Amino acid sequence: MNPLATLARPEHTGENRCWPCTAINLVAVVLAAALVSGLFPFAGPIVLAGGLGLVYLRGYVVPYTPRFGPKVAAYLPWEFGHATDDGVDSNSLADGADAEDLLAALFDAGVLVEAADGDIALEETFRTDWADRMAEVRTLSDPALADRVDDAAPAGVTASAHGDRILLDGDRDNWLSRAVAIAEVAAIETLAERDVPESVRVPAAEPLRTLLETCPVCGGDVRETTLRNCCGGPGSTQRKPGRLVLACSDCDTVVHEFRETAAERTAEADAE
Repeated sequence: MNPLATLARPEHTGENRCWPCTAINLVAVVLAAALVSGLFPFAGPIVLAGGLGLVYLRGYVVPYTPRFGPKVAAYLPWEFGHATDDGVDSNSLADGADAEDLLAALFDAGVLVEAADGDIALEETFRTDWADRMAEVRTLSDPALADRVDDAAPAGVTASAHGDRILLDGDRDNWLSRAVAIAEVAAIETLAERDVPESVRVPAAEPLRTLLETCPVCGGDVRETTLRNCCGGPGSTQRKPGRLVLACSDCDTVVHEFRETAAERTAEADAE
């Protein structure tokens, strides 16, 4: 057997390669080689060649890269186009509500309807109005978006912009991605225009987001897909099934992260 084949990790290379993790590992290899060269000049090239080879074959060489790689890469002067699975995008303005009461209120308000297949769907004029409001909200600067979030947030919660994230400061800190902030502010404001009770608007924002068909950030089509975990290391969750999400087909923005995995969703469908 080729000894190199035992080192190779095709699930972390080729199309599956996580470029932020690769960048962090390459920097680490170069720094380690430089340090070794300063102490043992002849060993430096060996460390460099060995490290580069491992990164090429395995996708990573530094243990626990998935825990810090993409976040550190965000500070590098290059854009990798990689979204991290950091849980931020699953946060919401809402803080939980009784699901049955919420559904009943949204059906009563004409926001939700029963689809032909018996599933739940958005009423078409609401869908159109919501998409139009998202198109307006997405043009706002980050501070202006934070002001709109602040206006829509529950009593006792204040919002402030920190880069392209919105911090909700209340009983507990909560971070919103720009995509979630746009979608939920637009939903709350559209519900208000329909005279939906104020007690329903904020709790409805997150469940309505599961029915999005338009990306809050770019207006592209939203599809159901899975997050691709970046390259694993000791203690990683790489071998667990991918997390099920709604993401934009055009810009890859995650607009909702489901609590179940793709495998769990498939198992439920098979059981039915």
